[in-house]
Amino acid sequence: MDDQGGTRPDLLSPKLMAVPRPPLDLLARSRLVAKLDAATDSVLLCAPAGYGKTVLLGQWLHGQEHNVAWLSPNQQNKAALWPAILRALRQCPALPAGTLRRFSGAEDNAAEVTGHLAEALTAAGTSVRLVIDGVDGFSVDERNRWIPPLLNQTEMPIQLVLATRDSTAVDPGPARLSGRIVELQSNELAFSLDEINALAAKTITLLGIHQLGELFRQTAGWPACVVLALRTLRKTADPEMSVGDLAANNRQISEYLDHEILRTLSCEERHVLSSTSVCRVVVAAQANALAGHRQAGSILSSLADDRDLVESAGSGRKVFLVRPLIRAYFRAELARKEPEELLRLNRIAAQWHEAANDPDAALRHAADSADHELIGAVLERHGAAILGSGGATRVRRAIALLPESFVAASPRLCVVAALTHVESRQPTTASRYIATANRIWADDSPPDLRELRTLAEARLSWFSDGWDEQDPQAVITDAALPYSGQSDIRIEARMVSVTAALVEGRYGTAENEAFAALVEAAEAGNSYLTGKVYLKLAATASTQGDLRRASEYLRQAEEKLPAQVWTAGAGRSVGALLHASAALFGAEPAAALKFAAAGTSELGQLGSSSKGVGAAMRAMLEMISACAHLDSGDRRHALDGMRQARLRVGQDHLFARPLAACLAVMEHTAALALGHAERAREVLEWAEERIPGTGELCLLRAQGPAGISRFDAANDRLRPLHTGAATPVLKWTWLHVAVLECSMAIRTGRRTLAGKLLEDALRLADELAVIRPLAIAPQEVIDLLVERAGAHGPQEALAQRLLALRPPADALRAPSLTPREREVLVLLPSHLSQEQMAAELHLSVNTVKTHIRIIYSKLGAGTRHDAVAAAYRCGHLP
Repeated sequence: MDDQGGTRPDLLSPKLMAVPRPPLDLLARSRLVAKLDAATDSVLLCAPAGYGKTVLLGQWLHGQEHNVAWLSPNQQNKAALWPAILRALRQCPALPAGTLRRFSGAEDNAAEVTGHLAEALTAAGTSVRLVIDGVDGFSVDERNRWIPPLLNQTEMPIQLVLATRDSTAVDPGPARLSGRIVELQSNELAFSLDEINALAAKTITLLGIHQLGELFRQTAGWPACVVLALRTLRKTADPEMSVGDLAANNRQISEYLDHEILRTLSCEERHVLSSTSVCRVVVAAQANALAGHRQAGSILSSLADDRDLVESAGSGRKVFLVRPLIRAYFRAELARKEPEELLRLNRIAAQWHEAANDPDAALRHAADSADHELIGAVLERHGAAILGSGGATRVRRAIALLPESFVAASPRLCVVAALTHVESRQPTTASRYIATANRIWADDSPPDLRELRTLAEARLSWFSDGWDEQDPQAVITDAALPYSGQSDIRIEARMVSVTAALVEGRYGTAENEAFAALVEAAEAGNSYLTGKVYLKLAATASTQGDLRRASEYLRQAEEKLPAQVWTAGAGRSVGALLHASAALFGAEPAAALKFAAAGTSELGQLGSSSKGVGAAMRAMLEMISACAHLDSGDRRHALDGMRQARLRVGQDHLFARPLAACLAVMEHTAALALGHAERAREVLEWAEERIPGTGELCLLRAQGPAGISRFDAANDRLRPLHTGAATPVLKWTWLHVAVLECSMAIRTGRRTLAGKLLEDALRLADELAVIRPLAIAPQEVIDLLVERAGAHGPQEALAQRLLALRPPADALRAPSLTPREREVLVLLPSHLSQEQMAAELHLSVNTVKTHIRIIYSKLGAGTRHDAVAAAYRCGHLP
């Protein structure tokens, strides 16, 4: 019987272990069974060996055996088809004895016989399913004589079910035209990803997510091969282990393919499959070039139409995709037995793809050919274009295959290598290649090479300590890069302009340049550069403090940049930083820590610069991590982490102004909340030097007086913000201002004003997707939020989310302390006397005594020891 788990016993080699039927039978193919149940006429299953045709039929007909007549070809006796059909029908329990007595089995007029058969079955008043499993095992003459009349006889009470490996065995054309046949082919019989996972679970094979995906990719769901692979993986029982190359390393799979599939092929067919195995997708002309004769395309077409070992698509169905395991088998055979032939075929493929204007594929095959001259030639001619379409990883790997002396002898290769490592965010290596290119530079270098070098140097400048002494914008303008004849160069030059405008705080100019680059990238059909521009727009919005727009641009960037390009190029570290920022300001500290850790691990050589992009990103990631730890309840090293991040940023650092504004507000707010007045004063002094005249500095100056109830002084220091004399660097600074003013309004009894300020804060938080300032707001602001629950209008959902972030009312909650009370509390564990504490804080002894009495009351303590213990429990002391 065909497909006993993928093999017919009569064809099985004694040396080959058959794929057992039970593992395949464990997986109920309910979707396919339902399709067969819906069939009212003929059924045709056509797929190579091992696709579970027999198993599926067995599942479908289980419990209905009484009206099933089942036959398979006898390969030894070459039995005629009609006697085999007659024998199967007579063994069918549904037919009364004697129903078929008029037939001897020697009849040869198929049309007449099928007519009499229809009469006999109709007279018996029953219908039969006639299953011919492995119809291609009968001779061509027998099939051509008996199958068409059976298939096209509309009055016969027989449902004909045919299973075959060769599509030429049956011509379903007339039945297909009349809609009287249900067909299942390999694409439907193959296991889906979910089915492989379900089968693994049923066979007690623990698969990791990567293993599952790799198993599906290599087998394309070929059932018998999936079973054999699962058997091997079950022995290892390690979900982290690599699946490896199944066709090359799994002996059972390679033997199965050899015995069941490949031995039935002609020498010419095997030669074509072997020659084209270096390519995943081939067209007829390419196949002809690789195989060395003009019939290769026709042979692939035949294998697609007749054997289903190849998929064909495209105009005229001249694009061929060999089944992954078949291709891998032949490639592994070449690597094992004819390695030089494998290299030669890759050289041919590289030259063919370059002539066909497919530089990506040309470089891939050149790299596989191990031909340094060919690799270098392809890189020189197409390396820059491949980079512009997102191929930094491919170019970097190809360069790594070349001897250093080979690259160093070519200015163009050096410039391509420099651009590659800039794209991969490895500026140290990029600088080395630029230096080499400059040493061997020729005065008569072609214009396009000069453009590439200028672009590489301009982009590289942002990563250096001396970035402030250079003017990348002037460099690209002087070199006329915005007017280059190459669209990739023009778009990249605009992105340099975006960065230059961002550094200078000209956000409108940055956005205009980015949108112009976006239009040009879209017109060029370059999704990679489109994604990079969206990433620039995300960074522009984030630098201004608008996290909602930043997140939307980041989403569009991720859609345009495939995962492998994202992780290998522009998005690798910047994307992690933007995600970490969005998570932190969205009050999701756990996610912020995860993204910050990923971003820090991806910095690589970016961290080698103390003033450039690397230092800026490291400082921001450190601040995000420290704040996320604080928001998660881990206060031990939060302030120290914030100070470390702040001290990384000097006045001559890249993005120093927005960075300083962000770091100062976050650390100052945290220091006051934790009762560290000295730290807050330190941050304020630092900010007065770094961000004079900004709205952030006004906020910091007001937060201290507000904490000790000097509300008039606090309002005076906020006044420049409201008059426009000072403007915030970051949009979300207004949210901190609203929270502070709301708190002051509540504490001075102006609850109507406080309510208005709270609603303004909610609207702004929703607009910017920044809710952290509200999430860490003083308790009185949260109490007002609770009091007005249900009356927040469009921001009600946001208000409810904020309340969900706070502990339940009946949970242990730290009582609210004023900044001055926190200063006194910090000194309680020190065992200083009240007089010494007063001297330390520059207060009178009576004032200190008053604060201590209030602290005891709020903490429910009767002694100094109890107050300290309660403060630790509530988190007031780290």
